[in-house]
Amino acid sequence: MQSRPPILVVEDDPVLRQVEVVLDPRTSAERSAAYASYVAHDVPGWHAWRDTLRAKLSRLHPAEVRLVDSQAALRQALPGADGVVVESLEIGPEELALGTGLRVVQKFGHAGKNVDMAACAARGVQVLDLRRRTNISLAEHTLMFMLCLARRFPYVNHLVTPERLHAAGIAQSPYDTRHTASANFGRITGLQTLHGRTLGLLGFGEIGQETARLAHAFGMRVLYNKRHRLGAAEEAGMSVAYRDFDALFAESDFLSVHVPSGPATRGLVDARAIGLMRKGAFLINTSRAQIVDPAALLEGLQSGHLGGAALDVLYKEPATEDDPLLAFPNVLLTPHTAGAARMNGLADMEDMLTQIQGALA
Repeated sequence: MQSRPPILVVEDDPVLRQVEVVLDPRTSAERSAAYASYVAHDVPGWHAWRDTLRAKLSRLHPAEVRLVDSQAALRQALPGADGVVVESLEIGPEELALGTGLRVVQKFGHAGKNVDMAACAARGVQVLDLRRRTNISLAEHTLMFMLCLARRFPYVNHLVTPERLHAAGIAQSPYDTRHTASANFGRITGLQTLHGRTLGLLGFGEIGQETARLAHAFGMRVLYNKRHRLGAAEEAGMSVAYRDFDALFAESDFLSVHVPSGPATRGLVDARAIGLMRKGAFLINTSRAQIVDPAALLEGLQSGHLGGAALDVLYKEPATEDDPLLAFPNVLLTPHTAGAARMNGLADMEDMLTQIQGALA
């Protein structure tokens, strides 16, 4: 049994910093307080949660956590490390040669191309992955958006009395129920189903793949676009079809954005892309607001080319009352809640650290 605390190298992002908060006693009180505040609306007893988890991680806590924000920083931090946690940073032969003491590589998500599985196996380094609850929740939120847009939910909600129908400008004319049913007694037009519709996924990482699974349950046809196309066997196994960028926009009834934010994707969904979409198609964004050009989005809505839009990520958070998107009855806006309850992320963290501890035991 090693006499020193275990050393973990961890990719630095707002989620994975919590590894430091849980395991490393050198973490600043300011950072710990920030995380306690971040989860307080769902987990008011965050400190108790942290202390309970630490007790379960008696072979891993306390630990030295080295946060790294680049490939170069990762390589510099690897010597002497027992384990490494990455989301997008790469682990290959060069990194393994530097981390001669590595026993475990944890991918924060499904094991992907950024971890060289063969190289890890050759060195006897165990590779762990994690199906993240937050990704599942994001996919659920995307499906909720699609259902609400298809069924015009923001518009029809509470339209159940003659007075409300009249106030909405609907002249109610009752059915002759001696002969017919009374379904859709408000005579709401433009209602759609998801079954048989085409969902286009711009980006097909973990969240896109979780969304595809749910969409298939609704009988949807699923297309995808990503930088590196999947192999034919993978596409068949997931029941998805690849389309280039233009074809994806042109063929989709619902276009959902799942690419990461960065210089290469800023404004990626621009006026040209929206113009390729079918008239009446819907645009959904649960990734980052800046991927969709705001002027192009407004033009698509104002012209009626877009049937509607749904955003969980806003150009300013929180938004202001003069945000033009608030004026559209066919636009859904949620306050960055697609990841759902904070317990999703905390449970992901607990599972991940527990399996790392098992690998290092």
